[in-house]
Amino acid sequence: MNISTADSIPRGIISDVAIANLGAIFKLALNPTLGSVGLCANIINMAVFYKMGITDGVTQNFFILSISDASMAVVSLANSAAYILYAKVYVGQGGPENNAQVVYWATMLIGTFPQSVSMITTVVIAVVRCLCVAMPLRVKFLITTGRQLAVILGFLTLSACVVIYAFAGTRVVIVPNPQTKGTLALLVDLKWYEYTLFYNVTYYSGFFIVIICVIILSISLKRSSEFREKSTGGSSNAASSGTNTKDGRREARIVKTVVFVSTVFIICYLPSISFFVIGTLVPEFSATGLYRNANLFNIMVIDMFVMINVSVNSFIYYFFNTRYRTAFDEVFGRESKVNRQ
Repeated sequence: MNISTADSIPRGIISDVAIANLGAIFKLALNPTLGSVGLCANIINMAVFYKMGITDGVTQNFFILSISDASMAVVSLANSAAYILYAKVYVGQGGPENNAQVVYWATMLIGTFPQSVSMITTVVIAVVRCLCVAMPLRVKFLITTGRQLAVILGFLTLSACVVIYAFAGTRVVIVPNPQTKGTLALLVDLKWYEYTLFYNVTYYSGFFIVIICVIILSISLKRSSEFREKSTGGSSNAASSGTNTKDGRREARIVKTVVFVSTVFIICYLPSISFFVIGTLVPEFSATGLYRNANLFNIMVIDMFVMINVSVNSFIYYFFNTRYRTAFDEVFGRESKVNRQ
């Protein structure tokens, strides 16, 4: 970016005044509220899953998902706090707020790291459950708890390397904002192409893999429900039928939990996918381009939906996972309910 011409760059579509008002709604109200709820919810999730024991793959992966979701909530709260500190730069002041602006942009970028961990963990959860449906006898030998953890940690390491590589040479440049008589702190010299290429590939791949898994699991859930109804109605061995029904219902609850978690993930990450598509097709849709404010507004929307995703999983676990519900009651001192297996 040519700094000498920064004062002549229009903001396109959304004015600075409009983005300040939108920021007040998202960054000062919606996102901090959702972030606080998400942080509390995932601290509860971590405590409950730890109580359940994280030796099996399902509990281990949900525990990791809770950690990454809690991390996203922390980053989002820091991002909103930084926005509050520098927001007045949009109404004609500047100077001291530049450090807060740097924190704002930095947390926005760093937030993609726990977000990517959350994404790959959701993919692992969905894929493993699909494989359990396709080849139940082989999965526990081929896809062990340790191997699932290795996949998640391997992607986490790769993602960390990409973030470090992309932002290692980043500089902060202060430019004037003629519309507000203030200044803007911009991060420049990012390896933006490599960064966006990596995350575009991983997000697109993960997003569509989860969609395919949800379709497969939904079909399987419907078929298994119909099969259990027929088996229960026609079985002459009551004990055998009861055992099969109990096991079938337990498996069905696990599948339902995965389906609901994955479906919420798909809905809440649609804005992120749209953001990547627009950014790829429209070069000026960037933090320093013509549509800078439109870019910022989309990021606010993305942050809101990500925080919704972070916040609602606890309710899914509680209503569809009997073990989680029992452990929750034990952790928080309530009388354990009789498992309805």
